[in-house]
Amino acid sequence: MHCKYQLQWYDNIPIISWLSLGGKCRKCKKKIGYAEILAEVGLAVAFVLSFVFWPNQDGLLSTDILEIVKFAIFLIQLTIFTVLFIYDAKWCELPLGLMLGALGVAVVFECLAIWPNLSEFNWLSFVGGLLILPGFYFVMYKISNECWVGGGDWILCLPLAVMLADFWLGLMCVFAANVIGSAVMLPVAIKNKNKKMKVPFGPFLILGFLVVFFAQELIFNLLVI
Repeated sequence: MHCKYQLQWYDNIPIISWLSLGGKCRKCKKKIGYAEILAEVGLAVAFVLSFVFWPNQDGLLSTDILEIVKFAIFLIQLTIFTVLFIYDAKWCELPLGLMLGALGVAVVFECLAIWPNLSEFNWLSFVGGLLILPGFYFVMYKISNECWVGGGDWILCLPLAVMLADFWLGLMCVFAANVIGSAVMLPVAIKNKNKKMKVPFGPFLILGFLVVFFAQELIFNLLVI
């Protein structure tokens, strides 16, 4: 960011490049920062946890081709979400191109997910999820004139809602994102005494989605009870 040095392939090897450069730019020796290395390590950990908590792990272990493809697509989506997470956290901005890419990946993922039981798929609940998750933040964006949430937040919710594909999961994602966001940002706002602090909400939406996605079986069991 300081000298506009064009990164080479050997500058982009996850974790290894940052460590070999000592966290500094190869050209101007300015510090790169810790966001990159944390994102790379965090994504590696997220890949492992995704396998451990995968809803249909039996399918992965039994080498079910469809389940393996779904898992691979999910990891691609997880990578896109990580880029969006860091981008919004650093610059309070969600690139439209990346979000549309995430939406495309989400559609492919959900098509594979519902294909084996297409006749049993609950389209009403799916539409409800689209209304409650992107719809909720779109309404907040409109009525607050972008004061409460940014214009990109409701667009980010589109791929989240498609992958959750359920009204109740969408509702739980709204709840989880707001709880996580409040728990993280309220102490910061109180400490800084800043009532008008700008909060990048994209990271909390992504975290809320991941919590709900991997806990969906537990959530459905609680709903039945």
